[in-house]
Amino acid sequence: MQFFYHPDFSNPVFELSPEEAKHCVKALRKKAGEQIFITNGLGQLATAQLIDDNLNHCAVQIVDLKNDYGLRPFHFHLAIAPTKNADRIEWMVEKCIEIGIEKISFLRCEHSERIKLDINRLQRIAISAIKQSNTTLIPDMRLIDYADFIGEARKSENRYIAWCDENNHEEYAQQVLKGHDTVLLVGPEGDFSPAEIQLARDNGYKEVKLGSRRLRTETAGLYGCCVFAGAN
Repeated sequence: MQFFYHPDFSNPVFELSPEEAKHCVKALRKKAGEQIFITNGLGQLATAQLIDDNLNHCAVQIVDLKNDYGLRPFHFHLAIAPTKNADRIEWMVEKCIEIGIEKISFLRCEHSERIKLDINRLQRIAISAIKQSNTTLIPDMRLIDYADFIGEARKSENRYIAWCDENNHEEYAQQVLKGHDTVLLVGPEGDFSPAEIQLARDNGYKEVKLGSRRLRTETAGLYGCCVFAGAN
């Protein structure tokens, strides 16, 4: 099952982007009259008929539309400090989407080595990832100051902060509850500052560790995503 991408389903007849048209008509050799599957990255999956297989204006018409296709009833929100090496965080975004994630907040922390991100590039990576994994949701992604993020905490969410504390014996994998929206904080290479950890405590975040090994930031984020997916 091959997924294509188009961001807007408001009109049932539309043209695929040049990139998608090339993949559809040239690479996969789809012809007029055949059906293809298209997602808008918002949880919808359209079954569409190819009505014009011209590479320059490849047009389709939606014949069936499914809402909330493959979506989970409970959400995982990863709040993570971007790594100094942009390639590492891009890899993490791709893999988290393949596994399943609803939201990613990139945190500007006291010890952050990267305070800027190309969100548009991450969006392009996300589009490729949902097509690769046959999923229909591009996670909401944004860059935000740590203190502002902490102030957004909702009572309905299970909230965890993972940091390198040798005295902490609470395993994240044993704490995640099935059927609950979950937020996990992962700090930068230099970890969270004492003030940031205290702010999380004051806002109901439970301190956890991510196994017995010291993980890279992006590995820690992916681990958190995998544990939630396994529980839900």
